[in-house]
Amino acid sequence: MRSQVFLAGVIALVGAGLPALPAVADETPMPAPSAAPRTMSTDSTVLPTDQFIVKFKERASIQSLDRKSSLNRAAGTIGVPVQAVRTLATGEEVVKTDQKLGAEEANDLVSALVADPNVEYAEPDVIMRPFASKPNDPLYSDQWAHSSVDSGGMRVLGAWDVSQGAGSVVAVIDTGITNHSDLNANILPGFDMIHDPLVAGDSNGRDSNPADEGDATYYGECEPGWPGYSSSWHGTHVAGLVAAVAGNSRGVAGVAPKAKVVPVRALGICGGYASDIADSIVWAAGGTVPGAPANANPANVINLSLGGLAPCSTIYQNAADFARSKGASLVVAAGNEGIDASKVSPANCKNVLVVGASTRNGLKASYSNFGINVDVAAPGGDMASVFSDGILSTLNDGLTTPNSEGYFYMEGSSMAAPQVSAVAAMMYSKLPALTPADVEQRLKASARPINGCGCGAGLVDANATLTKVAAEAAPITAGTPTISGEAAVGKLLLAEPGNWGNTYEATWNYQWNRWGTPIPGATGNGYWVTEDDHQATITVTVTATKKFAPAVSATSEPTAQVAPGTLFGSVPTITGSAYVGSTLTANPGTWGPAPVDLTYRWTRNKAGTTGEHVSSAPSYTLTSEDLGSTLSVHVMGSKTPYSLLEMGSQPTAVVVAADKAVTPEAIVFTEAPYMGNDRYTIPESETMDYQVDGKTLPAGTHPARGQAKITAVPKSGYAVLNGATSEWKAYFSAKGPEFMAPAVSPFRDVATTQQFYKEMSWLADRKISTGWVEADKSVSYRPVTPINRDAMAAFLYRAAGSPDYTPPAKSPFMDVATTQQFYKEMAWLAETGISSGWTENGARYYKPLTPIKRDAMAAFLYRLVNKPDYEAPMNPPFRDLDSGQLFYKEMVWMSVAGISSGWQLGENNYWYQPMEPINRDAMAAFLYRMP
Repeated sequence: MRSQVFLAGVIALVGAGLPALPAVADETPMPAPSAAPRTMSTDSTVLPTDQFIVKFKERASIQSLDRKSSLNRAAGTIGVPVQAVRTLATGEEVVKTDQKLGAEEANDLVSALVADPNVEYAEPDVIMRPFASKPNDPLYSDQWAHSSVDSGGMRVLGAWDVSQGAGSVVAVIDTGITNHSDLNANILPGFDMIHDPLVAGDSNGRDSNPADEGDATYYGECEPGWPGYSSSWHGTHVAGLVAAVAGNSRGVAGVAPKAKVVPVRALGICGGYASDIADSIVWAAGGTVPGAPANANPANVINLSLGGLAPCSTIYQNAADFARSKGASLVVAAGNEGIDASKVSPANCKNVLVVGASTRNGLKASYSNFGINVDVAAPGGDMASVFSDGILSTLNDGLTTPNSEGYFYMEGSSMAAPQVSAVAAMMYSKLPALTPADVEQRLKASARPINGCGCGAGLVDANATLTKVAAEAAPITAGTPTISGEAAVGKLLLAEPGNWGNTYEATWNYQWNRWGTPIPGATGNGYWVTEDDHQATITVTVTATKKFAPAVSATSEPTAQVAPGTLFGSVPTITGSAYVGSTLTANPGTWGPAPVDLTYRWTRNKAGTTGEHVSSAPSYTLTSEDLGSTLSVHVMGSKTPYSLLEMGSQPTAVVVAADKAVTPEAIVFTEAPYMGNDRYTIPESETMDYQVDGKTLPAGTHPARGQAKITAVPKSGYAVLNGATSEWKAYFSAKGPEFMAPAVSPFRDVATTQQFYKEMSWLADRKISTGWVEADKSVSYRPVTPINRDAMAAFLYRAAGSPDYTPPAKSPFMDVATTQQFYKEMAWLAETGISSGWTENGARYYKPLTPIKRDAMAAFLYRLVNKPDYEAPMNPPFRDLDSGQLFYKEMVWMSVAGISSGWQLGENNYWYQPMEPINRDAMAAFLYRMP
């Protein structure tokens, strides 16, 4: 049985051990059911320290004597001697007091140092501990963290099809390493970076032997009242999670079983100093540390399963920045206090990859720190109910000093971090050109989210990550590009890359070539053939580029020689009236691509002839020779290198004598206070017909609604005199005189204070709505009831002034009887074109009892005022409209005309809700606002 073990110190290791398992020939170690669980403290209280880190300003005039004077002055403020003991790899001085100082005294000393003009900054050399958490009973012997079945597993086996970490080096900065047959083959030479022999427990401070001598403590050794614990062998457990040998018929397998581990001992009895840890980071990354030999195996990944409650110190940040500059990923455990990781160092430093802990069921471990600083999560275990839900790895069985090897469960973010370090090692193995930023981004991109975790992107998925890395690393294989489209001037050619291989995360580039020479600026997947390409052949070169693989290019077969282009042109029109002496002018419209040379050919068309060419000028003045003929003009466009294009106009009216050219009499418009009384008058005329929408109207007075546009068309034998007015347009306002709402509501269910009261009472005043007469003879309006299509017809008919109209004996709609209520009004809608209804199987339907929706209502109102001339913008004023939908123009007109402002759902965010039925109160408002 194992006794309880704890590693004392300011920063707790992210792992707590459970009972040892015997080393057996099976890869699945069996727990000893009678063994007592091992407990480690989770206390992260800052302990007193006797070391401080001082950065002196870099000035040529500062001598060592000046630095000593600075230390003496600071020492005088607290009455404790201070002396320099060594220089860090990053240039700072470690200074030591002759006794440990509590928080208040330590702050006083730092303040005195910072106040000295020779000092750039100063900070306590915080004592670090392994993170720890409390375990529970043992019961399990499988490495579920590798699983593809358990929801909390990292799916490691699939990743091994891509890489097992060969060629990658992981530095484990921890308590050192013990002899273990399941680990030794993957251990490289390391270093013992603990400078204090009492912490190191080996009597000689820093040396080239990273062996874990044990970190057992006795009661009160680390601080008064602190209990004693057996040795943790924490570094051996972490190293085994990274790279325990696989396939050797014993013990366990690391996540990256072919990676190598460089053990760096920085934690010992009562923990370890931040200055030793910072030097360890620099050394592990390949930097120079005074008194230490160069690391012959600079790490791709550096694992720190340690931390504590403190801000990120300058030496930590400098060391992290140095590691990243050397291309090493610094993986840090988030900690086990169940608090925001921003309070824990070094998890709160920059340029580190912070790992939270998850459980076997894929949820956040209750003890794991969390927050914005955490990047990803990995299995840390939860032994609260079953100890086998912890994380199994290599360990030593000694209580104080190394003894026999074994396997133990632990839990904590100390266990999560090395598994992510191992995945990173496999990534570097497969794709050595990755940077730490690349590694972090890809781990996050492939992680499986954990709801409510606060652990960044989620649970690391080794299989998904390595699969994508493998795809990035795979060399591109080229396909055969092809070109589609017509090889003619002015036509669009499109490049099709063809079937390429291994193009995951590839970017595509195109270069179009003329006679094999690149065309400047032609770098899209499409190319518009230009005039310069005429008679040339065109090819396209397609290039696929990936960040970590060489670019590959392939060129298509050439097109046929580029043919002449095709001009476009408009059908020409003729201005001017057809009478002798009138000048006709050809309007060619738009031709292109500009510029295009245009020529004209006027033709006199007489009955029984094929036409006579009379002019080649843009204009032609009619002569007596043209009497009884029509004139037409053909416009021909020419441009090199394009084919000729000829377009012909419609013929004019038959040319008449000059004395038959007359000025049409004007239309008289009469606008009344209300729409129903608006009128226009067509004069009697022997020379002109007056038309609306192509239909000839009889002389006399006609009712008007909204826009009225009348055109004078000469009768046979007459023409309109050039310059005379022949078209008249007016807009009759639908608004009547200003309306004052009555003090007493005309409807019993409409309060004078409610929204749209004025508009609803206006409907009653204009007799557009009579409402419902109730049993007590009162009148109700039912304002929040949707208005049906039959009642809508009545509203519009009455708003138009109830014009004289006799409905047809046969209904225009299959579902509207001639005897039903509002038949006349619904038939009037059909007659005036306000509603066309629905056509089904050749028959028209009106659906009179269906509530009208807001989109159709907009169309009804727009047609009520005779479709005013209006072009709808492509960008609608309402967020829920699309320019391609039915009644888009009419709904946007509602906004432009001030009829509907829609619903405001946030700043500059208006919605129309076209498919919603419209209530009777809103309908009143719309009719009242009609322009």
